[in-house]
Amino acid sequence: MISIDTGFSPDEMYRMLYTPFETGCPVQLRTLTDEQVEQIPFMHQVLYLMNMLSAGELKLTAKGYIPPKIVEDLYMMGTRSWNTDWFKQKSEPKTEEIKVLRVVLKECGLIKIRLGKMSLTAKGQKLIGSRNELLRSVILFLMQNYNTGWLDLHEDMEVGNVGRLYSLWLLHRYGDVWRHTDFYTAEYAKAFPMMDDYSAYGYRVFNRLFHLIGLCEVNERPEDRGPGFGRKVLKTSVLDMMFEFAEPEDNLTR
Repeated sequence: MISIDTGFSPDEMYRMLYTPFETGCPVQLRTLTDEQVEQIPFMHQVLYLMNMLSAGELKLTAKGYIPPKIVEDLYMMGTRSWNTDWFKQKSEPKTEEIKVLRVVLKECGLIKIRLGKMSLTAKGQKLIGSRNELLRSVILFLMQNYNTGWLDLHEDMEVGNVGRLYSLWLLHRYGDVWRHTDFYTAEYAKAFPMMDDYSAYGYRVFNRLFHLIGLCEVNERPEDRGPGFGRKVLKTSVLDMMFEFAEPEDNLTR
């Protein structure tokens, strides 16, 4: 059951849920220049690794991981998190951001692993030359199919994964000032009241996904330590560079 307490029509909510970025969806992915695509932190990592693989196969470690030096290079060009910064050596098992990067590239059909080596697929070779097609493939997967709960222990696999484009719209609408993720959780709960447990929503959506892409900042600086540390977010300029948002027709409740 989806609540109508959003301002959007049932058809618009349906399109955000099941046909993201298609005609009629209130959230659209913009067409960007190659330079703009590279300004998106997660896409910078994607392109760096894919360009490396385009030049030749990457030999993985004995346990099948990306070599630590490359992990560190990739991590430093993306969005950093305090829990990963804690590890001095950036190995793949200890670096959530790079684990997610590999999952995305694999699930999008862009890379393959064979005999201890990583290489591009035919699809990967094709899309590396078309930045907007590559961007659409990656973002569509992250917004529609990626399970942000695979690295946590919460039993509810729907919260934060369902209605992700609506969460994106909420960040666009309210993200001009720092807000606690509890605010967004309450707004999300109005639209999706069927969830059993909303406690995982804020971390899954903002820390684990939107921040990873580069769509929001999280208050994780040393001076932010204290109550609410890591639980307040502010949208970045990347958000409105990447996406175009329609306002709901009934804007009386917003």
